[in-house]
Amino acid sequence: MNERITEILTQGFERELYTAALNNLADSSNPLRLNNFAYAMRELTRHVLHRLAPDESVRKCRWYRDESNGRNEPTRRQRACYAVQGGLSDEYVQNILGLEVTEMHSRLSKAIRALSRLTHIEEGVFALPEEVVQALSDDTIEAVAGLCGAILECRREIITALWEQIDQATVEQLLSETLLAIDEIAPHHSIEEIYTDRIEIISISHDQVNFLAEGSVTAGLQWGSNSDIRRGDGITGTESFPFTCQLWSLVETPDEVETSEAGPTVDTSSWWDGYYGEEPEPLG
Repeated sequence: MNERITEILTQGFERELYTAALNNLADSSNPLRLNNFAYAMRELTRHVLHRLAPDESVRKCRWYRDESNGRNEPTRRQRACYAVQGGLSDEYVQNILGLEVTEMHSRLSKAIRALSRLTHIEEGVFALPEEVVQALSDDTIEAVAGLCGAILECRREIITALWEQIDQATVEQLLSETLLAIDEIAPHHSIEEIYTDRIEIISISHDQVNFLAEGSVTAGLQWGSNSDIRRGDGITGTESFPFTCQLWSLVETPDEVETSEAGPTVDTSSWWDGYYGEEPEPLG
């Protein structure tokens, strides 16, 4: 199986359809095997594009224009573009992210044209000799793989450039204002440092970009009042905990991120594993 194709097939049905198409092609006793294979591969790409770019989502993009003679049906090229950049405008992708939009769209369009030429059933591809079947089936697989590969590669370029555009300091400031789980450990605490290990873009829809941030937070902990501390009846300490947080931004301003309503999730289990619910003993 072609890895560029299987990488994009995240649904069980899509993988089963691809396997069935290959099995059909392998049936040398069937004079329609190439026709059936080409048809199945065309349907496979249709399912994938509709999953990656649902009609309503594509239509809601500001860049969408009806190119279907009044049917208001997104074209395969538009679906491929949505799969790559969602609702991000071409201007943002080119001027802010620094990616060549024309070249990117050209890669997608070229892959779609190659696929269209090879997946239509015609009289001339019925009961062909084995070597011709092999050559045309190889071309069909390569055309499908070319489209899948173009979508995946272009999307990776978008995601990499967008990730680099996000101001990590801004993300860390947002997190410092919303970290509440440490309240359960110490009645008084302060956030001393937030380190963001990774910011992953998990989806780009017609209206927003969704991120997942992971990292660690270092907190100063205090039990007792400042007066207790001065008398030696309180305790202070410093602990670090891992956190995850979902963030989002509008496609119009994708580098202006906000935290989700749920806020960050701080994993304090390492603290509670050794605590057993007892109050810390005062120093001195």
